[in-house]
Amino acid sequence: MTIFCGKGGTGRTSISFALGLSYAMRGLRTVIVTSHPLTEVSSVVSLAGLQQAHPVAAANLFVVRIDPIEVLNNTVRQKLPSALLVKAVLSSKVYQSLVEVAPGLKEIAFLNRLRQLSEDQKESGQKFDRLVWDAPATGHFLQMLRVSRNFDTYLSGPFALLGAQITRLFSDAARFSVIPVATLEEMAVQETVELCQQLQELGIGTRDVICNLTSPLAASEEPLDAVFAKLAGSEADVKFLRGRIEIERLQLRTLRDSVKSSMHLVRRKTSWSSDLDLLFELAGQVAPAAGEAL
Repeated sequence: MTIFCGKGGTGRTSISFALGLSYAMRGLRTVIVTSHPLTEVSSVVSLAGLQQAHPVAAANLFVVRIDPIEVLNNTVRQKLPSALLVKAVLSSKVYQSLVEVAPGLKEIAFLNRLRQLSEDQKESGQKFDRLVWDAPATGHFLQMLRVSRNFDTYLSGPFALLGAQITRLFSDAARFSVIPVATLEEMAVQETVELCQQLQELGIGTRDVICNLTSPLAASEEPLDAVFAKLAGSEADVKFLRGRIEIERLQLRTLRDSVKSSMHLVRRKTSWSSDLDLLFELAGQVAPAAGEAL
């Protein structure tokens, strides 16, 4: 399982779809998991035309939304003996309020379903070769990880068992990798540094960090005076571009100094004919960052 996390707006969803696509293109049954409504996801990135462009990928790529409330409702349906009783519970104001306000209940339901999808067992319903989780933004993501440990530590009975199972999953580094996604901007870099520190406190390492939407010059050692002496353009345009590159280089140095992980730069693409065109381009850049080769 590969988990992309980080600050909102850094491109986690596009990166997740690009890696999922790279797996599916190789014939690996791949599921991309999201907590966002699929209509919302499709407004960010579209797979329209995939069947025609790459039939193998289309046959092996699945996108699943985990709705924790529906997961809990399905649990009620499975555990209660009659349809009449199920209807009574699901329509109960007490049950509906409990689902909404009980601390950690929706998070544990989400993570348990994620665990099922990631494991080869009957309860998952399907077997996938690869799972990519487009995780929520930093604060919610960290909260979800902590919830499972709290359930394991402070509760007893079935919820404690769920917490223990999820904790075991996220304690086995061989079964998953967490890859923060950042852009080379001050707020995103600072949040990434803090995210990596908090993950380390939870015992979760980050071998790699993706720096998304970067300039090819961000990691170059070539002096900027030499670079911009070759460029044509208005003084204002050159000044703006130079300032942007200086910011990216500074923030990249900050990340490298603060986070003991490999940095993988994903170049920004200035134009593309379709979302699918963009994803194919990103796939070649993202797969190596996840330890995969196309």
